[in-house]
Amino acid sequence: MFKRLKRRTASLSSSRPSPSSPRPEPTPTHRLYSRPHFLHQSPAETSQNGDERARPVLLPPKNKKLPWNTGYAEVINAGKSILNEDQATCRPILLRKAMDIEEEWVLLCPNEDTQDQGLAATYWGLFDGHNGPMAAVLTSEQLHHLIREQLEEILDVISGPCNVPPPLHLAGHKGTQTEISYGVEKNICVENLVKGALETAFKNCDELIEHYQASHNQAGGCTVLVILRLLGKLYVANAGDSRAIIVRKTEVLPLSNEFTAVTERQRIQHLAFLKPELLGDAFSRQEFPRRVKRNDIGKKILYRDYFMSGWGYKMAQEDDLKYPVVHGDGRQTRVMGTIAVTRGLGDHGLMVYDTDLQVKPFLSCIPEVTVFDLGQQEFGQSDVIVMATDGLWDVMSNKEVADTSQRFLEDQNHNPRRYTMLAQCLVNKARGTLQDGDWKLEDDSFASFDDISVFVIPLLNIADSV
Repeated sequence: MFKRLKRRTASLSSSRPSPSSPRPEPTPTHRLYSRPHFLHQSPAETSQNGDERARPVLLPPKNKKLPWNTGYAEVINAGKSILNEDQATCRPILLRKAMDIEEEWVLLCPNEDTQDQGLAATYWGLFDGHNGPMAAVLTSEQLHHLIREQLEEILDVISGPCNVPPPLHLAGHKGTQTEISYGVEKNICVENLVKGALETAFKNCDELIEHYQASHNQAGGCTVLVILRLLGKLYVANAGDSRAIIVRKTEVLPLSNEFTAVTERQRIQHLAFLKPELLGDAFSRQEFPRRVKRNDIGKKILYRDYFMSGWGYKMAQEDDLKYPVVHGDGRQTRVMGTIAVTRGLGDHGLMVYDTDLQVKPFLSCIPEVTVFDLGQQEFGQSDVIVMATDGLWDVMSNKEVADTSQRFLEDQNHNPRRYTMLAQCLVNKARGTLQDGDWKLEDDSFASFDDISVFVIPLLNIADSV
């Protein structure tokens, strides 16, 4: 398993190796930074468009359509980092059963007319890097291969009748009635298998990043938001604080939840309860409205612990003077005073400043996977998915994005590039304009200073193919 993951760090050959041939394991000395493949940017263009003072909005070329006429736009941050640490991927994938279980090869669907050769899927991914871009670059290059690998292992099961419970054994065994009943009693279905495949692929990708970073002395991590269109459903896998919503004339439907120190406080505190050694002598488990001061000792003070969604009072003690494992206000809340996002890939070498305490044990690489059934709805031309990194959501609410999207698409109803233009419009609004050295929104408040990446996915297109 570990050797298989290691090989993923090298560019994958288009030829299929024979089972008896030796398995080379080339590992590059470094990874080249680039923008998403579908932008078709040369290194010179990438360097020129990375000017944080001008912050040009980048779009795919007019003659290079993304699958299902998906729209995309991005912009670099306002000086937060030298490079744009976001990455994105959008591609069709063809799932095929390999002839030999030892063969590992990748076949990406070259067009949407080859569905008879296998099971067609479409993949969108956003990867928001931190502490360097390489974790996001590596994930954007490899995660879809790992997902495809997991799905092909169960291809016979997921491509069968959807109302039949998955067999207890995967291959070559006809289950008894008792074995079939296990799946029925536990409500195991094809959806559960696809969810498990996504979760396993995320974990494998995290191990890949760990190995790569250790062997190349690199650090950093990334959040991951993936949408997989498969068998008439959308599987939305999120590990981090990017967000996807469905925008319709009558509703806004969130497809993902964010995972931050605020939303996962109880999970983090519970782990601290189970493994207090992770806190060392520097941190305490409980959360308080503010840092406990020495004159609070002996008094009852507001607090909450891992088992509490509400608040209570406790007698402040000497140990409460330590820094809380989760502390801060709103978006400034951090785990161990270090990181705000609590799910993602990478960050294996992340340490609390000036200590030997590791932060990674409190972080999770496992996504939350939600499912949206495309066959249960009817869609119009203005019904879209807006999928974006937190650079957009930092300054725009779901409602603001939805209102902007509906107005724009109604005005551009006959424009063939309307979805890309909508992505550009949203990025422009969140980026704002440069005024006296600061990027400002229309209401003169501060605009987003972060990298911003936006996909706009037309639901009518992808649902028509169900």
